[in-house]
Amino acid sequence: MAQYFNVKVQFTVEVNGKLKKQSVNYLVDAMSVTEAEAKTVEYLTSQGENEFEVKAASESKIAGIILHVEEAE
Repeated sequence: MAQYFNVKVQFTVEVNGKLKKQSVNYLVDAMSVTEAEAKTVEYLTSQGENEFEVKAASESKIAGIILHVEEAE
C-alpha cells in the first residue's frame, strides 16, 4: 500500500515588482517524511526552480489515488 505525504513549499515570486512569498502544497508518494522532502527538492530542482524552501512535511490521510478507470464494455 502506498504512503502519501503533504509537503508544503514556499516560493519567492515577483508580483508587481515586489518579492512575495507563495506557499504550494505537493502530495508525494514516499516511505518517510525525509524521502518525501528529498523527492520534492529533486523534482523542483529538475524543473528549474531555485528560489524555494520546504516549510513542512507530514503524513497524508489520503488512502490512494485513482488515476484512470476504464469502463466495461
